Amino acid sequence: MEKYRLLIIVLTVIHPGIFAQNESFKNEEISNRIVISGDINFAWTYLSNLGNLQNLVPSTIQQSTLSGKGKGSVVTLTLTNNKGTIVEEVVKIDNRKRYISYKMISTALPIKDYLASFTVNTISNEKFEVIFYAKYRVQKANRQARFDAFNKLQLELLTNIKLKVDENR
Repeated sequence: MEKYRLLIIVLTVIHPGIFAQNESFKNEEISNRIVISGDINFAWTYLSNLGNLQNLVPSTIQQSTLSGKGKGSVVTLTLTNNKGTIVEEVVKIDNRKRYISYKMISTALPIKDYLASFTVNTISNEKFEVIFYAKYRVQKANRQARFDAFNKLQLELLTNIKLKVDENR
């Protein structure tokens, strides 16, 4: 019996990650926004074309390849530094309301059920806001790292869409 207790202690010390695999996934969400002065139609057209993601998040996305158009279209993201690929599918797009949402259908990230959206809202003549919202499920061990990474990604995208609008003036 003493021999088996030692084995359990050794396994716990050497392989603590074994137990994390059984940890449940919890809901998490993040949202960021930016106010921009400029052409709202240019911003919406550029942002809703997910093939442009490589230009909006160059620190993370090396290449974005869009297949199809509208709802059901698929974008394959090749990540920088050989970190793999992510495949996303557009699940809703409303050009009148300037809203698009998409879900990850393939990823090596330690998350589940990722769903994100971009919304572009008019504030006044030549002024609008872009909102980037995402929700996903993640284990506690990865929660802060994923939140920080998605926050950085959202802020980079929002900063770069503002730069693209400014360049278009």
